[in-house]
Amino acid sequence: MTISRADIIWRSATPFSNQYNDAYFNTIDGLNESLHVFLEPNNVDRGSSIFDKTLIIAETGFGSGLNFFQTIKTRAHSHTKMTWLHYIAAEKHPISSSDFQKILSKLKKNLTNQSLVINQYPETPYGFHRLIFPDISTSLTLLFGDATECYSQLLANVDIWYLDGFSPSKNPEMWSPELFREIARLSKPGTTFSTFTSASKVRKGLEAVGFEVRKQPGFGKKREMSLGTFTKDKTPIESDKPWFGIPETDTPEAVTIIGGGLAGCSTAHSLAQRGVKVTIIEKAQRLASGGSGNRQGALYAKLPISPTKQGELHLSGFLYSVNFLKQLDPQQTLWSQCGVAQLATSDKERSRQQQMLDNGHYPSTLVQHKTALELSDIADSTIKHDGLFFPDAGWVSPIDLCNTLTSHPNIEVIQAQVSDLNFSNGCWALTSNDGDMHHCSHIVLCNAELANQFQETAHLPLKAIRGQVSITPPSASTSPLNTVICGDGYISPALNKRFCFGATFDLKGQNLDITATDHQKNLDKLAHALPSIHKELMEKEITLEGRAAFRCSTPDYMPVVGAAPVYEHFIDNYSKLRQDKNWRFDDAKAKHHPNLFINTGHGSKGLITCPISAELLASMLCNEPLPLPKDLIDAINPSRFIIKNLIKQAI
Repeated sequence: MTISRADIIWRSATPFSNQYNDAYFNTIDGLNESLHVFLEPNNVDRGSSIFDKTLIIAETGFGSGLNFFQTIKTRAHSHTKMTWLHYIAAEKHPISSSDFQKILSKLKKNLTNQSLVINQYPETPYGFHRLIFPDISTSLTLLFGDATECYSQLLANVDIWYLDGFSPSKNPEMWSPELFREIARLSKPGTTFSTFTSASKVRKGLEAVGFEVRKQPGFGKKREMSLGTFTKDKTPIESDKPWFGIPETDTPEAVTIIGGGLAGCSTAHSLAQRGVKVTIIEKAQRLASGGSGNRQGALYAKLPISPTKQGELHLSGFLYSVNFLKQLDPQQTLWSQCGVAQLATSDKERSRQQQMLDNGHYPSTLVQHKTALELSDIADSTIKHDGLFFPDAGWVSPIDLCNTLTSHPNIEVIQAQVSDLNFSNGCWALTSNDGDMHHCSHIVLCNAELANQFQETAHLPLKAIRGQVSITPPSASTSPLNTVICGDGYISPALNKRFCFGATFDLKGQNLDITATDHQKNLDKLAHALPSIHKELMEKEITLEGRAAFRCSTPDYMPVVGAAPVYEHFIDNYSKLRQDKNWRFDDAKAKHHPNLFINTGHGSKGLITCPISAELLASMLCNEPLPLPKDLIDAINPSRFIIKNLIKQAI
């Protein structure tokens, strides 16, 4: 998806869109207009008794964020007990960070919490971006792209609609029957809306999809505005891919997670933050003992030449992880936002990087081309290759991250190895190797390649790939290195005077013994990327330490996140895919194991895919708006392998 940033011109103190020749708002009366048109008609400070645990507001034009800031300000001053606010806003032409800050500075005296959004505001101009502000019980999900396309990818039950955006006369494409249908799909009986316009096109369009529309006096020179309520019953939406349906579930009071690596600890934290009691069952004596146990891991996304599903997931995950870590550890004690240099160590990689830059899909604030000399200056170490630099990237200590994530009063960790699952009478029974039983209502399998050891998940094609990192002794790491360097392998700045570098990628390795052969492979990669540090280590004749572990991978190198399908049901229900992959299924709802979910298969990308996957699962379990577009959720759905194999006639 390629969209353009907002082209803003200033007329006195008012920002105008050059694309639509219309004002974003009036800086003198904009706040009062927001109150009159959007907040008051929808009664946004109403109490939590009307809702379950959340209030969900969706907006069709985020613009400068005025309505969002006014909403959180109004709710903060309310005397009514408030729920968690989920605010969702689409924007086809996102404002740049600099213009965003300039606009907000005009409103500084009237609005609060501006710095929260500025600090997390996404630089990439497309996709879904979830920003979380726990101190004010609010999340903001920005949908950068065409409003109709974005909302067609959203899964949520909206309580209130702010139908904003530029006027129908100047932006007719947005106010379309297709958008009104998506608004209706995401609404439920009692959902309210308001909008500044009283145009008949808008009124008739909303009435046609089930809204009862009325008028009231508009703001200022605007004679009339529209508001109303959704009165139709919410009906299930038919899908051309029913196997990707997401089961409905009651929000759990407690969840059991099997596996204490990045996936398990991230999922536990996301649920615990929502008030859910979590028990982590980990087979080892400590957390992060498997593939998540390296001293340091690179936090960045290797971007494709043009956006792909995998690339979109990695980029969304990277941006989410960075913002998440900023809030979790602002002092950067368990991570460092020191940047990442991705070297072009071959002609092929140099050409790939140039094509990626030429295509213009990624802003310079996200990734920049740097010469070898420039990278040497950034790293404070001699680098002989040009490459890309990611200024917001860095490294993370996965072990420290896991321990921090689980230091929560709602999380308990138990050491045991689960050998069997059994569901009976609305409850799961987990049997450990020593015969102990643990009972629970909801389970999330986060135990890497062992997630398919159970009968319910045996069909998952998970593979363990061995990798070894090399670690220098404390006395050896005297050379400076100020940024993470990635080439064929990676090396991070020294942590406690020790370099960690590697890693090998062994498809056939079956044991975890540290080998001299793999140390040599890591040294060869280091020599290619950072010859000065390699030379120094060789001159010292050091003895390397190391660590080996298995990464859990999948055939398409995408994680497995979502509800566990009932294999036999899928085979029977969707068998016609063997003859016709385009077969339309009527009344063929997917069947899943009750309250059994999976979060695994993150490979070497866990630092950028585990946190966003945890947020996705927690949102599913708690019936909240989902943080990723539907096509990405489908791409990581555990059911995908069954469907692919049916189409290939492999099963």
